[in-house]
Amino acid sequence: GSRLWWFQVCSEVAYFQVAPKNDSVRSAQVNTRYNLDLCKNVYGEGVYPDVFMTNLYYGGTSIAASKIVFTNGSQDPWRHASKQKSSEDMPSYIIKCSNCGHGTDLRGCPQLPFRIEGDSSNCTSPEAVNIVRKQIVKNIDLWLSQCHEPTRTW
Repeated sequence: GSRLWWFQVCSEVAYFQVAPKNDSVRSAQVNTRYNLDLCKNVYGEGVYPDVFMTNLYYGGTSIAASKIVFTNGSQDPWRHASKQKSSEDMPSYIIKCSNCGHGTDLRGCPQLPFRIEGDSSNCTSPEAVNIVRKQIVKNIDLWLSQCHEPTRTW
């Protein structure tokens, strides 16, 4: 699965995780050039992220699709690249808890139990994840209930 994600990053979105200029746990050598070289070394010369064409094809911030659920952890560094405003056909949820990162909706909470002292939200990770998962199921159930077999005329 990771290789598929990296192909999408290398060929479409180029959303590389690079080290900030100051106070980073990431090496400063993990920069844009490093990521582009990684793409070239893994997928070959012809694979290069074309963000403009990806945005043109999928509609950019006006996504040319429907029935998509967007979930983001409150501590997910990629949440800013996701759809933030919820709509009926494309709901967006933020899992609000102290340790909810990228993919928490799918992976759950490996740090259980976890609560930061003084956290006024009084929210534990499993509760926050389960609330959003139930909302996702409701959306999918609704969309599937709207599906019907096309009428055939012979």
